[in-house]
Amino acid sequence: MFKGLGNLGNIASMVGKLQDIPKRMQELNDQMKAERVSASSACGHVSVTMNGIGEVQKVEIAEDVVDGSVPAETIAHAVRDATNAAGAAAKQLYADSISQLAKDMDLNVPGIDGLLANLSGKS
Repeated sequence: MFKGLGNLGNIASMVGKLQDIPKRMQELNDQMKAERVSASSACGHVSVTMNGIGEVQKVEIAEDVVDGSVPAETIAHAVRDATNAAGAAAKQLYADSISQLAKDMDLNVPGIDGLLANLSGKS
């Protein structure tokens, strides 16, 4: 009748791990704020650097763009492209870090890979 109680240790272990998640997520967020990813537009006129949580840290625009020889529309597309590429890299970095955190904590969360693929836009 009480054979199923043998897994109570597993439940207690899982609850303990779950209680660690807020602290570990804060540590991960702090780490991601320090990480940097960069991407450039296809034309090479603009480069954007973001931290691991997607905040723009730096935008670099090539000198030939600043002197007015490149049309504003081209500059706008370059900024958009570089920002989107850097944002995708930041999302992927964050998703990879969460996946590693789950593995480090030995959390077997069904569907986490699909969830992280959605987060990074790779679904």
